[in-house]
Amino acid sequence: MARSAHRIITFSLLWAGVLVVVGALLILLGHPAGKPANQTIVWLSLGCWLAALGMVIRSILMVRQLGMGLAWIRTSVLNVVADRNALIAIPDKDFPAPEITNLLHSLHRYQYQTTRERHGPDRRLVAVLGALSSGVVVITEKGQVSLLNNSAQELLGAERARVGTSIFAALSRESVGGAMGKVNLVDRPLEAVFERLDGVHLQGRISSLPDSEGAIIIFPPMELDRHRPGVDFDLTLHDIPPVTRPLELDIPLDELPLLILDTETTGLNAKTDRIVSFGAVCAHGTRLFAGHMIDDLINPGVAIPASSTVIHNITDGMVKDARPWPELFAEFESLARNRVIVGHGVPFDLTVMRSECARHDQPWQDLVFIDTQRLASLLNPTLKSFSLENLVGLYQIDLHGRHTALGDALVCAELFFRMVPRLQMQGFGTLGELMAFHCHDAVDVIALQKQAGWITEQPDFLRKQRGGTEG
Repeated sequence: MARSAHRIITFSLLWAGVLVVVGALLILLGHPAGKPANQTIVWLSLGCWLAALGMVIRSILMVRQLGMGLAWIRTSVLNVVADRNALIAIPDKDFPAPEITNLLHSLHRYQYQTTRERHGPDRRLVAVLGALSSGVVVITEKGQVSLLNNSAQELLGAERARVGTSIFAALSRESVGGAMGKVNLVDRPLEAVFERLDGVHLQGRISSLPDSEGAIIIFPPMELDRHRPGVDFDLTLHDIPPVTRPLELDIPLDELPLLILDTETTGLNAKTDRIVSFGAVCAHGTRLFAGHMIDDLINPGVAIPASSTVIHNITDGMVKDARPWPELFAEFESLARNRVIVGHGVPFDLTVMRSECARHDQPWQDLVFIDTQRLASLLNPTLKSFSLENLVGLYQIDLHGRHTALGDALVCAELFFRMVPRLQMQGFGTLGELMAFHCHDAVDVIALQKQAGWITEQPDFLRKQRGGTEG
């Protein structure tokens, strides 16, 4: 069994002290007054002192490893505090300090056990739903799939029906919308016919969820060559964000209404390039409401350069039938009302959005925004790069869906959630305190954004609340 870092440090420092004393005694005893020093004694003394130095260096290195381990644990705990879905991260290699590794594994086991106990009833329900040969689909009021067993996925098509996607990718909007309208009126289960996008008609039974949160669709048992039990679900998609009120500077960060967004564009010129994909998701404090989101392609009206397609994999053919900017912007305005916009390098996104509005003769109103790139430059000033790729490792975030608008927005949401407790520890607990930090102290990043011609100033009403100027 590996010895603890505490024992190694204590042992090393004690022996270092002993060796220093032995070396000194050898010099004193081996060098009588008025006589030349014995060279053997001198070399033995030097050897003792060098060995003592080695012990001290060993202790320093072990203290450094302890510090790194404690920093890792601190990051993991702060992440869990900020994001209930965050996991205690275990590094690829064990720390030389075994108590750090043991503590991390203990925290990981504790988190796994408590999560398992919390979701115990869900596991049994999953087993029941997954074993059914009947297809079961649960959808939100907007048609987002929140539960789907394997029988339903086989019936609707695995490439079209997945949790988090729209049911309208598998079934016609008219058949689903009509059935939901009828069942909401009578408030009891109804038989209905649903039309797949390939024209096949499916008999089913639809029931409404309480408080008009969506519907449950059950299809009759299917004859399959081989039934594969299983179910996928995310019922948090039915959660509704709290009602928002006009933004004020005294709102705590834990209660801040947010809209995290990202865009994919035809290029990097915010004034002339066009948006081809838009992703945004609502949050309140550090809680994500994935059911309230936008994830859509946009027809830019111009050809997409091959150099841009290489980055985001969006082609001209994919956006040919996509909706135009004015239609999507109306949906964005509804979600963004009384919310703070969050994004990584979000001044670029806001500038390109303003350019799109000008291009389509739509009015533009400045929005309160928080740039996680600015925050990273303040919280982690020693980093050479403040890119998302560089920050996800530091903040122990699973990088997924990179270079898709919604994927980048979700990664940015996790990043901001994990920044919140660090900001609070430094005394930035409200929107006003964060704005002073965000808008004034990130001097270098703000200078580069101004040089690029991006939006860098907050709306007038926010500046007036502070009685000064926000940059």
